[in-house]
Formats: sequence, C-alpha cells, structure tokens
Amino acid sequence: MQLEIEMIMKKFTLIAALLAAVSLSNIASAQSFSCDKDTSKTAWGAVGYPVDVHIKASNATSSDIYIYWRLLNLHKDANWTLDGACDNKVCLVEADPGFLDGTGTFTTNVIHATEYCDFKVTFLGDAAANGSKAIATLELKSGSTTDTATFIGYKSAAGISGSILQNNDVSIFPNPATNYIDVVYNPSSDVKSITVYNLIGKIVNVYKVTNKNSARCEFNADMPSGIYFVRIADSKGNIIATRKITHQ
Repeated sequence: MQLEIEMIMKKFTLIAALLAAVSLSNIASAQSFSCDKDTSKTAWGAVGYPVDVHIKASNATSSDIYIYWRLLNLHKDANWTLDGACDNKVCLVEADPGFLDGTGTFTTNVIHATEYCDFKVTFLGDAAANGSKAIATLELKSGSTTDTATFIGYKSAAGISGSILQNNDVSIFPNPATNYIDVVYNPSSDVKSITVYNLIGKIVNVYKVTNKNSARCEFNADMPSGIYFVRIADSKGNIIATRKITHQ
C-alpha cells in the first residue's frame, strides 16, 4: 500500500512538473509587442519640410514592458539625408557612436500596459532626384519578441503617385560591399532565400530569410573580391529579383 502511494505521488509530481514547464514555455513565447505594420512609406513633400515616417509598436501585455531598439540598416540614394530616428522620448542621429553600422547600444524605452510607442524616422530629400528613396530598418526587442520595422521616404514627380517596393523591387546596400550586404524587400513578396553566385554561376552562399522585410547577409572571410550576383527567391522557389554587387 505504501509503495502504491509513493508511485502515485511520483506520477503526480511528474505531471505537475510537465504542466509547469508547458506554462513557462507559453509565457516565454508570448508576444511582448506588435507593430502596426512591417513597412511604412511616406512621400517627400515641399522643399524644407522633412519626411516623417511612422510605425507604432503596441504593448501586447497587461504590464509595462521595456522595448529596446537600434538602427539595423540604412540606405540613402544620392542627396537624401537622415535627420534622426526616434521613439516617443529619445532621438538618435547619424553622429551617435555605432548608430549607422548597427553596432550601437540598444536604446531603452518603456511602453505602459495597453499603450504604444510611436517610432519615427525622419529623412530630408530636398535635393534628391525624382524616383529616389531612403530606407532605414530598426530592430526592436522586448522579452522574447524581436521584430524589424522598415521606414521609407521616397520622391516622385508632383502629381504622380510614387511606386516603391513592389514585389520585384529589392534594395541592396552597401554596394560595393566589404563584409556584408543588407537586402530590403516588400513583406508581401514572401522572400525565403537569398543566394549569392560568382560570375561563372557557382553558388557562394545561401541565406535563409527569417525577417519579413529585410535580411543581413554576411560574407565568408575567404570570399574573394569581385563581381557577384544576388538572387532573391520566394517560398515556392520563384525568382523575385536578381541584382549585381561588387565585393571589395
């Protein structure tokens, strides 16, 4: 009888431990915040007025959360400038250490329960050409949740609706590149892989895409300098775009 009781207690303890582990797993995987969009784009307006591009990150919990953010990548066509990237309390500019190359310290902000943080990137395109653009991607983290938000300022002729980041519109920078390239694409294009080929068609590297609108592809240390082609494909293997890059 005593042995049966001990066996029952052991089974009860094991079940309780399993339930606790499942509960902790669910808590750990719970989303801390959500962005109202993956990519936001705004057209440049009149001379002297910057382009403010907004994306809101909402607190998905019933408690205050800390959200950490930094610039992940930046591309500017000729004559665009970045005035700053801001949350609803702090702004960072190009002169801040590590801000431009994605190595800067994460900036911390608090989002109160059921509220949101308004992230804003400001570009100026006074002297930029029609059809040009500037793109910045922020990396956002809180708890177990990591996300990216891409901000686009574009310029088109007066009265003509700007067309930017369609399914086959892919931006790659820097180009020429040294250690890596950043690839920015339309979230709806379902990008799943990025492949780098050399001039004779040999595959140099394949990158699996996890972010919805951008990817950083780091080069192998022994990758020779030269001309390469970057092929972007969707989940069905369809080629969305092919671009030429120079590796220095």
